[in-house]
Amino acid sequence: MIPILLIFLSCVFSVAEPAYPVLNDETKQFIIERAQESIEEKYDPKEYRFTLSARWIPGSLLKTSPENVRSVRLSGVVEQYTNFEVLYIEGNKPEQVQIQLKVETEQKLPVPNHRMTSGETIEAKDLSWRWVPVRMGRDNPVRKLEELNGKTLRRTLNPGQPIQHSEISTPYLVEAGEDVDLVFTEFGIQIILTCEARQSGAINEDIQIYCKETRNKYLGKVKGPGEALWQKTH
Repeated sequence: MIPILLIFLSCVFSVAEPAYPVLNDETKQFIIERAQESIEEKYDPKEYRFTLSARWIPGSLLKTSPENVRSVRLSGVVEQYTNFEVLYIEGNKPEQVQIQLKVETEQKLPVPNHRMTSGETIEAKDLSWRWVPVRMGRDNPVRKLEELNGKTLRRTLNPGQPIQHSEISTPYLVEAGEDVDLVFTEFGIQIILTCEARQSGAINEDIQIYCKETRNKYLGKVKGPGEALWQKTH
């Protein structure tokens, strides 16, 4: 009776065993760590911090042991979802596969330490260095404090918000609501109309202008204090 019971229990346990190898969490962690190292080789850790997590890793790779993983290399540029090439050994043969990891990035940047409004001039006392989240490949924040000092904000920013290059300009030469000389030059003839600036603008920036005399709206390029060159009539 006992041998029959042993045979029955043996069959039950053999059926309960998994049909495929269990995915190896140690391998996944090992790959993520090597991937992070490959990124940090290209970026200064004093300026960037990265947090990586798995987005897509083939099951065949996760079934292998960490010691079979030979290399993990960055493929292309760092973005929110970044590709890596993994070289590993499978059955005594080298295999190469592409994986995708989610990369969260922080960058140490000069940012406003208080709310700053559009048109305000930036001074060093307005800024402090902080680690802030950025989108690699999409954001283009100003990285140096000296590039911001004395510049004018084009839009309102909150404390700790990164400042993009497109959000700053040199000090305005024309202020919204002020009179501006709109200069027309054609065929050697120059005409100057005194109009009203509808936008503030720095040197070589296009601004909207309204002229009561002609009752027309114009687009003008700022060329000096209170002066703009006609670009087109709306």
